[in-house]
Amino acid sequence: MLIIEKILLLKNSDIFKVCKEVDLIDIASICIENHFDKGVTIFKKDDPGNCMYFIHSGKVSIHDKEHELAVLSANEIFGELSLLDSEPRSASATTLTDCILLKIEQELFYDVIATNPDILKGIMRTLCKRLREQDRITVEMKKTIGH
Repeated sequence: MLIIEKILLLKNSDIFKVCKEVDLIDIASICIENHFDKGVTIFKKDDPGNCMYFIHSGKVSIHDKEHELAVLSANEIFGELSLLDSEPRSASATTLTDCILLKIEQELFYDVIATNPDILKGIMRTLCKRLREQDRITVEMKKTIGH
């Protein structure tokens, strides 16, 4: 995949849509293209984490054993928590279809965000959105079970 193709893909995602194309050159240049077949475990819960993934095509299940937490598809990211804090993975990720993913390594990412804080702002917005959704789900579950 060419750098320009990666830039266009990144620009379509929630996390990078506010970034200027010129700023995305640095991110696109550190994206490593990975192809995965259906049913492949990308990482397991508690694995060391030092990268995140951007889904170019396909679907990925984020799960804790058999409990599915999310199904992600094109233009979505996962693994961003470990990218930011180097803690073990909080869930597993398994491909539901054949996938093309762009992998972003932590050390290279830190070099890029040191000069471009808009990228970090995009990740923070994505994390906040996910936290709000989890809060909403928790409230709904409590209502359902009568608390």
